Amino acid sequence: MTRSRAEFGRQVADLYGYLYDLVYLRTHPLAETLVPDPALRRKERAWQLHDLLLNVIQELDPGPHSPAFSREWRRHRLMVLRYVDGMDPQVVAREIAVSRRQYYREHDAALEAIADILWDRYVVRPSTSQQTVKSVEEQPSLTDLELLRLEAARLAQAERFASAGEVVRGVLPLLEERLRQRDLKVQLALPEALPGVSIDRGLLRQILMGALGCLIERASQATIRLGARSEGSVVCLSLTVEPPEAVQPTGQADVRERLSAFEEMATLSGAHILPILSGQSIAGFEVQLPTNSHRTVLVVDDNEDVLELFQRYLAPHQYRVVTAKTAEDALDLAVRIRPDTITLDLMMPERDGWDLLQVLLTRPSTCHIPIIVCSVLKQKELALSLGAAAFLKKPVTEQDLLSALEALEET
Repeated sequence: MTRSRAEFGRQVADLYGYLYDLVYLRTHPLAETLVPDPALRRKERAWQLHDLLLNVIQELDPGPHSPAFSREWRRHRLMVLRYVDGMDPQVVAREIAVSRRQYYREHDAALEAIADILWDRYVVRPSTSQQTVKSVEEQPSLTDLELLRLEAARLAQAERFASAGEVVRGVLPLLEERLRQRDLKVQLALPEALPGVSIDRGLLRQILMGALGCLIERASQATIRLGARSEGSVVCLSLTVEPPEAVQPTGQADVRERLSAFEEMATLSGAHILPILSGQSIAGFEVQLPTNSHRTVLVVDDNEDVLELFQRYLAPHQYRVVTAKTAEDALDLAVRIRPDTITLDLMMPERDGWDLLQVLLTRPSTCHIPIIVCSVLKQKELALSLGAAAFLKKPVTEQDLLSALEALEET
């Protein structure tokens, strides 16, 4: 089949619109072009196509020496925030400092740049992208379970913590068009303070996309209600169609087949997807997620190098590290994620650390959180007298930071 470059570009844009719908990716017109291995079954092809679309985004990265907010930087950052992190277009526009209209122009330009890369690699010079492809006889097909375990192992290398509420809100913009086509509304009923869950954000997003996609395909002219509750060491997310009779009657076996890949991924991550029945029909799902048992440290510093350094210090020791560059972001995160400890730099722009220290210690929602002041200033006595739990002189070593945290845990 011959296709024009313009048609190819439109199909690439369509792929990103359904990036997390693996069932849709299986039969997409570009699936065999971009993943030409004849040994692959459709499920395997969908997984590889999904990964290819995520990986090619990194080829837009202009590198560390490119000026921040340059056109190349902006387009790469836009694609990462939109499709890797799953952020709403309005949030992405704010993050990269452009108007909503300019966001869509940059978004289309980024998709065109990716289409150019894929067109050259898989249409103009397809032989170079297939050099490592073996014949069916030489390369046995992986089983679904093997594929899922490989994917779970890859995701296990990422940070295994997520805010369930943030991920839920992040997937909705990706499904906006499909919801509109089915005349479906979404009602959120999420508590403000949910415990963090011990699962990779990307993996949780795929699980939710699978469950929501299943409901969207089988319902119309109704409301999908997304709720959540915390029960001991588990956060339960509920996805239900209201009224239940708006769901087309479908055999449970068919629905379970539709969700089988996502159920296996959930199980490998310590999570579970359970059907919610209405009579003999499945009208929703409950996703049970293990809560984060590791301690959370909020690192507040306007220096990107310090944020990365503390992340590197703490991640191998089973700490969850969350970072903030401004006092406003720090206040918001302190309330939302309820960290076990905060490390605080004193010299920050606009609102300095002294002011932030007092606000954190006087607010009822944050006053119980111990704060370790980290500064080049020789102000240990003052910091402790104002309520800091500990003081570390910069530059902070890994052992000094770990010792301070361990001392707080023992008190």
